[in-house]
Amino acid sequence: MYTGKIRTIIRDHRFEREMARIVPSVQRADEFLEGAEQVLSRTPEAGYRLEDSNVWFIGGHTVDVALYYTFDNDHVYFLSVEKVSPPEF
Repeated sequence: MYTGKIRTIIRDHRFEREMARIVPSVQRADEFLEGAEQVLSRTPEAGYRLEDSNVWFIGGHTVDVALYYTFDNDHVYFLSVEKVSPPEF
């Protein structure tokens, strides 16, 4: 639920290293990240909470990326990002 408050995005060093590794191999990873920042800064509950954890994740619909994060009242902390395999049907 959007509360009107915009949280500051903080990128962990681990996140930055992982993002630099996957950008060359994932088309549109940077666009996914920009979109994730826009959504999660306003509505961090938009992702999925990992069971028994304060860590959440959000995946791309058009890119094979999973972003792991946590948040409080003022910040969203990007913890980790990884390339994932697309689902097989």
